[in-house]
Amino acid sequence: MMLLAGGWLGAHAQKLMNDTGLYPVYELLDTSNNAVRILQLGDSHVQGGFLPDAVRMVLQDKFGFAGRGFVFPYNLAGTNGPEGYKWSSNASWNRERMVDRNLAEWPGPGGIMLTRGPSAATMEFTSDSAIHWLRVWYKGNDLPEVAGGNVFEGSKEAPEHEVRILADSGTTAVAMRFPAISRFYGAVDERDGKGITYSAIGINGAQFQQYNLFDGGVAGAAAMMTKPALVIFSLGTNEAFGKVTADQFRMEVEKTITAIREYAPGARFLFTTPPSGMMKMARVAYRPKGSKRTKYRNKFMAVPQAAVLRQAIIDFCREEGHAYWDLFGEMRADSRYTRAWSHDHVHFNAYGYRLQGEQLGKAILQGYRNWQQTIRKN
Repeated sequence: MMLLAGGWLGAHAQKLMNDTGLYPVYELLDTSNNAVRILQLGDSHVQGGFLPDAVRMVLQDKFGFAGRGFVFPYNLAGTNGPEGYKWSSNASWNRERMVDRNLAEWPGPGGIMLTRGPSAATMEFTSDSAIHWLRVWYKGNDLPEVAGGNVFEGSKEAPEHEVRILADSGTTAVAMRFPAISRFYGAVDERDGKGITYSAIGINGAQFQQYNLFDGGVAGAAAMMTKPALVIFSLGTNEAFGKVTADQFRMEVEKTITAIREYAPGARFLFTTPPSGMMKMARVAYRPKGSKRTKYRNKFMAVPQAAVLRQAIIDFCREEGHAYWDLFGEMRADSRYTRAWSHDHVHFNAYGYRLQGEQLGKAILQGYRNWQQTIRKN
């Protein structure tokens, strides 16, 4: 996937704000011989993959590729997902998501799971890059048989079964035959050695409150599975449509951070503000001239709560020492975003998501380089 044309920073690239809290992450990027793991949590803007893939490519081009991170079979769940990998299965699956009504069961670290009656099934993961390690989470009694690698027992701390698969050298496909499986929660594609492992977890319609379901069991498990040094929050769109107040929003944010810190106590946090210019469709009544009948037409209307939540994020980050990237302000300053919207004026087209991801990735790199200059001066 090609990134957008332009200079290294581009004419409009905006720096991270309040990023002193990220200095430990910058130091890891500078000195660690092990993978630095990043987790991006979000909503539909993240689930589609264009935005986080663009961030990932910018950072991995600089620091090295240490795996794609979280990989879930969105195609088998009947929903959209990232490019670059796919899953196949000989079995039929149902899906459950953390945003579904009347959800009775923990939906897994990705907020989504495949479900079926317990019986044998085969899952195959295929990637556009060589696979090294694959950590798989599922609900089942036994270890799978693996074609294309060797399987080992995983962490005993995982809430469900975890296995680690060491793939055969150079392989791009791993097939797993489970003797009995009823839930599949996803996997993490990772490598040993220096570089970036970038996990993106997003669910259409998600808000912070869904990541806090089951006493923070979604956000906490996401941290347990991905082991992040940096967590990027890209939420707020659905809260804005739901008219969540600034106080309610902050309360849910604090719950999410608490859940993540239980399993990743050293994690640092970076927030992106929701986009500006979001619109909602409304039915507007009108009466044609000379007619006594009222008719209705669709009209786009602004979502003013987006600005309220933008300010809530900025205030929270300044008070608590977290970094933020102001997408809301970036969009108002950069004319390229006028052609970035999808038809619904809530989501973006592929160009718009790649533009956001590239700008965010470059802002992180600029923060890292500013930190390097600060260290050299001292």
